[in-house]
Amino acid sequence: MGIASAGLTGILNRALEGDDHAAQDAWAAVYDDVHCMATAAISREGHATQMQPTMLVHEVFLKLDRHHPDAWDSRRHFFGAVSRCIQQYLVDQARHRSAKRRGGGRAKLSLSVMAGELATWDLATSHSVPGLIMALHKLEQDSPRAAEVARLRYILGLNVRQVAGIIETSDRTVKKDWAYARAWLRRALDRLD
Repeated sequence: MGIASAGLTGILNRALEGDDHAAQDAWAAVYDDVHCMATAAISREGHATQMQPTMLVHEVFLKLDRHHPDAWDSRRHFFGAVSRCIQQYLVDQARHRSAKRRGGGRAKLSLSVMAGELATWDLATSHSVPGLIMALHKLEQDSPRAAEVARLRYILGLNVRQVAGIIETSDRTVKKDWAYARAWLRRALDRLD
């Protein structure tokens, strides 16, 4: 995540305004970071997917191209959107695989489909990915920053320092938000049973 926040935001916004040179610069500035995020997210899926990180990166950029904001507020805003795109794409793929395996039924998927730190929960095997996503949406209403930390830590597998860099806060704050999010999600997932 090498380019300064103000510089990246400016490049991204010029690209949104139709500047082809800025679009190329934006692609070059974020490609490696987004590719690393995609690689981490796919690796947590294990053998469940045959998808390559490059394919996921291109899917993310296509989705961002179709559904972008009027302007990017910050690098945090951009990487949060990337996180959500990756999350949604992987959930859609998991649902598609499940539907094929189960004849289109709505069988539960284990959280091990996208194993991250939350997979160490003893209740992880009894909850579906869509249930987790629903819980994350509810957490976002209660604590937007904790939900963002949970998405970046769990879905993308970023470490505390990487998350702190993206959301521009301290490692300590990320650790507090992560502990809160994990406890909150445990309670929410227990209520789904």
